Amino acid sequence: MLRTFREHHIRKTALLDGPWDFVTDSGNEGLHEKWFDRFPHDSKALYIPSCWNNELSLFHYEGVAWYRKKIRLADAQHVRLIFHAVLGHCDVYLNGRHLGYHYGGYTPFDFVVPSLSAGEHELIVRTDSTLDRLTIPTEHVDWFHYGGIIRSVELQLLPDLYIEQLKIDYLLEGAEADLSIQVRLNSLSQQAITTTLKLSEGGHVFHSEKVKLEAGQSVDCRVKLHWSDVRLWNVGKPELYKIEARTDFDDKIDRIGFRRIETKDHRILINGSAIYLKGVNRHEEHPEWGFAFPPKLMQKDLDIIRELGCNTVRGSHYPQSPYWLDLLDEHGILFWSEIPMWGAFLPNETVCEPLFQDRALTMISEMVSLHYHHPSVVFWSVHNEIDSRTQDAYEMTKRLVSLVKQMDTSRLVTYATMHPLEDVLLPLFDVIGINKYYGWYEGDISGFRQMLQQFHERAEMLGAGDRPVLMTEFGGAGIFGDVGWEPRLFSEDYQAKIVTEALDIFRNDAKIGGTYIWQFADIRGDLKSDGKHFRDRARSFNNKGLLNEYRKPKQAFREVRRIYQSWNDTADLHE
Repeated sequence: MLRTFREHHIRKTALLDGPWDFVTDSGNEGLHEKWFDRFPHDSKALYIPSCWNNELSLFHYEGVAWYRKKIRLADAQHVRLIFHAVLGHCDVYLNGRHLGYHYGGYTPFDFVVPSLSAGEHELIVRTDSTLDRLTIPTEHVDWFHYGGIIRSVELQLLPDLYIEQLKIDYLLEGAEADLSIQVRLNSLSQQAITTTLKLSEGGHVFHSEKVKLEAGQSVDCRVKLHWSDVRLWNVGKPELYKIEARTDFDDKIDRIGFRRIETKDHRILINGSAIYLKGVNRHEEHPEWGFAFPPKLMQKDLDIIRELGCNTVRGSHYPQSPYWLDLLDEHGILFWSEIPMWGAFLPNETVCEPLFQDRALTMISEMVSLHYHHPSVVFWSVHNEIDSRTQDAYEMTKRLVSLVKQMDTSRLVTYATMHPLEDVLLPLFDVIGINKYYGWYEGDISGFRQMLQQFHERAEMLGAGDRPVLMTEFGGAGIFGDVGWEPRLFSEDYQAKIVTEALDIFRNDAKIGGTYIWQFADIRGDLKSDGKHFRDRARSFNNKGLLNEYRKPKQAFREVRRIYQSWNDTADLHE
C-alpha cells in the first residue's frame, strides 16, 4: 500500500509491484550494448519493491543493475508512471525511448506519456547504487548501502484533463483557519475542455466552480476560505481532515491536520502548549527487507514506539515512507524529516562542489513536497554531522535553509551537529540538534554536563541562546543477550547505564527541549573487510538499538520505557 487511505476514486491506478526481470551490470556495459532496446536473456525474476542486497550472492553488490517489466494496455491511454523511490541514479526507458533521469533514493518521480498505444509495452529501468564523493550520502556512510527499487512503481491512466497537484495551506489563530487551496489542472486534449471543479471535506462540498482549459493548457485554480471551530491536531490527540478535489473526469485526495508550531523558552509549542520531546532515531530498515520496508512492519514499529512512551520520531537519515507518516499522523506523533546528507566523513571540499549542493537542494525540494501535508512533520532537517565549523559549510547551509523557508514557513528548520562547541551554524536555525556520545566514543557520561554548559554559553555569544536545543543522538552499543553482573562495554547492562544516566542529565537541563535516543533498533553497518571505517560494528551491525534488528527488546528498552512513560509530555521541571 502507498498510503493508509485511497488517493483516487475516479482515476484508474495500478501497482506494478511483483516480479520484474533483473540483471546486474558490474562492467557497466548495458548502455553501450543498448540493453534498453535488447534486455539480456540471462535475467532472473526479482520482486519489486525490494533491495537486491537481500538476495543470495548480491549482499555486497554496489553498482549498476537493470530491471524490466512488460505492461499491456487494452486501449490507447494517457499514462503516468510513478517511481515512489529508487536508490541512487535512475534512468527510465519505455519501448527503448529514454523518458528521463532521476537522482536521489527516497522520494518519488514520475513521467507522463500522452496517448500511449494499445498493446504490450516494455518498461526498462537502469539503476546505479554507486557512492562517491559527490553523491548524497557520500562513499563513507554509517548505514548499509542497499540498491534497488525500494518502493512501489505505480501506473496511472489519465483522462484528457487531469489534476496534477492539490496543495493546501492555512494560517491558524486559535480554532480559526484561513485556508488557501491550489489545484493545478493539466490538459492533454487537442481541443478546449470545460469542467466543474469541486472541493469537499468529509463528503461535504465547500467550493464549486466552472473551469475551461484550452488545448494543452495548464491552469492553477486558487481558493481562499475561512473555517471556524476547526478540530486541532495535537500530540496524542490527532484530528484529521480529508480534502478531495474532483472534476468531471478526475480526482485527488489528501489529508491534513490543523496545528500551529512555535518555539518559546527553549521548548517546542504545538497549539500554544509546550511539548517535551521523548523520541528515538528510526532507520526504515530491516535485515530481511532492507529499505523496502513493508507496511505490516511499519505498524509493528509504531506499536513498539508507542509502548516505549515516545511522542516523536526522528527519520534517520532520509525521507521515509508516506505510509509511515500517515501512521504517525493518525496517532499524534511528531516527526523530524531530513535528507541523507550524513557528514562525519564528509570532506569540506565536497561541500563546496556545485553538483553536491544542487543535489542537496533537489532532495530538500522533493522531501518538502512529498511530506508537505503531514501534520506530524514538525522539523525539516538539512544535514546531519557535517563539518559545521567552516565558512564553506555556512555558505552551503544558508542556501539549504533559504530553500526550506521559501517552500514552507509553517515548520521549524533544524540540523544535527557533532561539533557543538565549535559550530558556526547555530544562528541559521530555528532549533539546534546535538549529537554526542559521552560514555561511548569519548569520556564519561558526566561529560555531558560540562559540554552543555559550554555550549549554552557559546550559543548565547553567537545570538542563538534562545533556540530550543534537542539531544538528537546519544547512547552506546549493546549486544542483544549479552548480560552480566555489572555494566561493561557492549553489554545490555552498559548500554542501559549510558542511556538512563544521559536522560537524567538532559531532563535536568532547562535549555534542553527533548531527546532522540540513538537508536530505535539495530541496523546493518557499512562494513567492508578491506575498509578502515566502522570496525567497531560487531556482527556488522550498529548495535545501539533499544531493540535488536528483529525488534526484540534489550534492557535499555525497558529502562527507557520506564523513564519516558513517567515523563509528562507537557511537564517542565523548571517552571
